[in-house]
Amino acid sequence: MKNKILLSLVCGVLIVGITTGCGNSKSNDEVDTNNLTENKEQVKDDINNNANSTLLSGTYKVPLKNIYVDVPNYQEIEQAFTELFIVHDSKYVAFTSAKMSNANNTKEAHKVAFKDFTINMQNYEGGINSINITKSEEIKVNGIDVYSFEGTINYGTDTKFDGYAKGYSFILDGVPCEIIGSVIDKKQDPSTIKEISSVVDAMIKTLRTEE
Repeated sequence: MKNKILLSLVCGVLIVGITTGCGNSKSNDEVDTNNLTENKEQVKDDINNNANSTLLSGTYKVPLKNIYVDVPNYQEIEQAFTELFIVHDSKYVAFTSAKMSNANNTKEAHKVAFKDFTINMQNYEGGINSINITKSEEIKVNGIDVYSFEGTINYGTDTKFDGYAKGYSFILDGVPCEIIGSVIDKKQDPSTIKEISSVVDAMIKTLRTEE
């Protein structure tokens, strides 16, 4: 009889242990699933951040102003109030601050900043003749009103050509400013156009008033 009682107790302990183990297994599966979902979101963020970090490698600050923006690893050339970042005879992005001008809105900021940009670039690629905007909208970026535009810039004197252009104009710290990128290779390679578009988009997302 004692052996039967002992055997019953052992079986009872085993059943309880197996049930508890199964319960823990289910709980662990749920935790792992939740962690997997969180990890997926983290991976997405990491991918986006890494994508931007490969496009942009440094920070430009407008002298004497609280205006900061991240910039690509292109050759940096200072052109008066236009800071030019260029890959020779292929593509560039430029940041122009129209410090001597005023603007009441983002579209006016584009007009005055682009005018200064044109003057500062007059000795480059035969000069800039005009810009043809084919697409534009007014948006907010980091809480800042921005005028977004896309189109072509006409370059040259004797041999004129149109180069893809994309840009953003805004007023920050009281200064009308503009970021503009363009492809200056006459072949207008689609991959280069895509790169410039991505770089300019990445730059405007970093616009800020603090380091």
